[in-house]
Formats: sequence, C-alpha cells, structure tokens
Amino acid sequence: APPCPSDAETPSAPCGLSDSEIHPRHCPERMRLLPCVAVLALSEWAQRVGGIFVRSTPNATEVSVQGGADTRQSVAPEPAQDYFVPQFFAPQLTPTQFLFVSSPSAGKVVYSELKNFKSLTGRTFALVDSGLAEPAGLAFDNDRGLLYVADRGMSKIFRYRVLLQESSSGGLALATDGVRLCVMQGHPVEWVTVDPSGSIYYTDTGANTINRISFDVLEKIGEGSYQCGDLKVVTQKEQMAKAETTAASALTLNAADRVSEGPTDAPDTLPEIFTVYEGSVNPHVAVPSGISSDGNRLWWGNKVEGNRAGSVVQGEASPQPSLLAPDNVTGEQTFPATALTSLVDTTYGVAHSNTMVFFTANKTGSGSVYGVMGDGTTMQFVSSLVMPRGLVWDGDNTVYVADQAVSKVYSFPVGRLMDDAPLTQSVAYSGAFGVALFTKSRANSEAVKAGAMNRGGGMRILWLLLPLVASMCPRDLACDEC
Repeated sequence: APPCPSDAETPSAPCGLSDSEIHPRHCPERMRLLPCVAVLALSEWAQRVGGIFVRSTPNATEVSVQGGADTRQSVAPEPAQDYFVPQFFAPQLTPTQFLFVSSPSAGKVVYSELKNFKSLTGRTFALVDSGLAEPAGLAFDNDRGLLYVADRGMSKIFRYRVLLQESSSGGLALATDGVRLCVMQGHPVEWVTVDPSGSIYYTDTGANTINRISFDVLEKIGEGSYQCGDLKVVTQKEQMAKAETTAASALTLNAADRVSEGPTDAPDTLPEIFTVYEGSVNPHVAVPSGISSDGNRLWWGNKVEGNRAGSVVQGEASPQPSLLAPDNVTGEQTFPATALTSLVDTTYGVAHSNTMVFFTANKTGSGSVYGVMGDGTTMQFVSSLVMPRGLVWDGDNTVYVADQAVSKVYSFPVGRLMDDAPLTQSVAYSGAFGVALFTKSRANSEAVKAGAMNRGGGMRILWLLLPLVASMCPRDLACDEC
C-alpha cells in the first residue's frame, strides 16, 4: 500500500498520488463496506419485524470540477448542524403471506398477498378459476406447497401444487402447475385439513364419519399408481376385526414365523381411507363439520346436537386398534374422544393453535368465533359477525375468519384472552367461505421452484457473496473503486 500522507499534503492527492491510487484509509469521510452491509442487513430485518432508525453522517461537500482537473476538497460541516438524520424504514409486522379464499357461489379459489394482516393491494387474484363446482373448505400444506380444496358440489377433494413467481415489476404472484389432482371422490365433503406429516382428514356428512388419507397414499395418487376412485373406506369395525384376526393369527405362529410373515405393502400405502371416527359407534360424531389436526390430536365440530355430542371434540389423529375400547354410552368398541365444549348446537369452521381450538358458530342471532382450551375454558373472541365459516391460525397471534354473508375475511388477535377482540378487514371476496394461509418464510424450494429470485432472496445471496467480494478487493484501491 502507498505510504500515509503527511499532514501537510492535501487530501485530494496525498503523497503525490493520482486519485486512482488513493488508499481507502486516506478517505475517512467515505462510507466503508462494513457499515454499508450493516445498514442493508438492518433494512431487510426491518421489513420483517418493524421500523428502525439509522444514524447517518453527512458526506463531505464536493466542489465542482474546474478547468478539467479534479479539485474535490473536503469542507467541514457547520458545528451547529445536527448530524442525526433519522431514516425510518416502513415496518412490516408479518412475514410475506398469501391468503387463499374459496367461494362456493363463484366456484373459484382466489388469493391476496398480505401485509400487516391486510391485503397488500386490496384486490384478489384468481388461483383456480375453472374446474370447480362449489369449493368450500381449504387446507394448505405449507411445507410442500400443496393446496387441498373440498368441493361439496362435486363430492371430491382436489389437490393443486402452488408455485411462487416473481413478476417483471418485482411483485410476487401465485399460480398452480396446471394439474387438478383428484384425491378423494364419491363422499359428501365440505371440510378438509392437513397435518404436518402431509396426511389429510375430511368430514363425511353423508356417512357421518371422520376420515384420514395418509400422505403415502396421496403420493401414490400423484405418481399415477392409484386413481382417487381406487380408494376404499375401511371402517372402525373393519379395522377392529382386522386387528383381532391379526392378533389371533400371531398367537399360532412361532418366533421364526412371526419374523418371516408380514404384509407385502405397508398399511399406509394401501389404497385405503381410514375411518377414524364414525357416528354409528361414537356418540361424539353428529354430522361433523370443520376439522383440524396437529398430527397427534384431531379436533372436529358437529353441525347438529352439539349440546349433546359436543360443539368441539378432541380425539386421536391416527388411533391404533389397540386403543379401541367400549364407549361409556353406547357400549360399542370405539376410539377415545372427548367433548371440549358443548356451548353451541351448530359448529362450522375449526382451527387450532398451540394452546387453543377456535371455532365459528351462530348463537343468539349473531355470528361468533370462540376459543376453547384443553380444560374446557371457553372465550368468545368475536361476536359481531353474520355467517362466520372457515378460519385459520397464522402460526403466531392472529386468526383469519371468513364471513360468508358480508363477503369479507377478517383478522383478529388471539395473543391474549379477551372478549370482542378488534376486527381488521383483510380482504373482500364474494361469498367467502374457506380460508388458508401460505407463509413464504416456511415454504420449501418445491413451492418456489417455478419463480424467479423471490423478494429477499437476492439479499440472502448477497450475504453469502460478500465475504468473497471483500476478499477480492485489493487493499490499495481507491475508495471509489473499492
């Protein structure tokens, strides 16, 4: 590196060097790489968690070029000038999210990007605008980018792969891969949910049952090994009979035979739909409605006789035959289930958080959203709706609910137990019924494989490249070049 200039030498050309040879340490008024990186990092962080202020020092004043020669000189700022210049970055309280909304009357599924619990543009965009009759309940597998639509008009469940794309203007948009995959048909269905393993659950109002389709079976349908019409329903009684037969057969085998004997296909890969709970043997199933699962537990609502059967019931998501036991009321062999609350006769949508189960209902002439805890404690979060239907938890402290009568989706906070929580209109769409959320920060590469570099992705790549760029920058370059 060139030697340090003496105090007598001018800062414009220290040590007689040309402007292109000036060492960075000769330019103390210039911003270095590290503060620049810090500001960029903080600005991206601010988009996620809120606003920040950055202290910036004004650059030295530059004198214009005279006579073709560079005569730039540093001019000291006025002593009385306040150098604290606040730069406020607009806060974004939520990660990038998209709200899916279904409308049975319109026969479509639309979406809108959210910012701070409201639509970013105030508009909705079509995701599925054909091929559906009456789309009702929605469920989105955020880890795999898969959207499930319960079409009550066609008595089918469809699956769509959702792709995240970046438009030429830099905005984000969603699209499907163009494939409408039928994963269940021939059963009256209005509500569907998906658990962390990728298995789906749906309520069959005709058979009065709650059913599960394993993710392995869904994948085989996607591969073309099965068609949705190949799936056969296995009832509770059939599961019990099969378990008894298997147990009796095992008693007649010696140890060596037990090792050699086994099914050719794993149970979860056979083309079967497992009936987890059915009303003919379980008193807590009475025309089941909304449903939700965390992979271990299962929650559902009842459309009729909720005061008797339970407005919201908790059961096992994947009960084993060994859990079958006589019910206290009917005496039938059934899987264990418990009514969390019997507050209302009719329940519609159901969603769960880490600590509470939320459900929509109409009571005393008004539409409400309730929350019930494991011990039965119930709160009325919202009571000013008309026809609340589908709802979804955002994974943090907010729930979104569709009001079909007023064609709007609202959000409200659930971080604290309170009555009449404040409502925020998130988006409006005619006949809004089912809702689901796509959170970009949790989506895997499968959900964004068709998109260009998504918003924020360029910044993350920059963090990876900065050490390499910094190491390649010679230390004897001028500030401008470095």
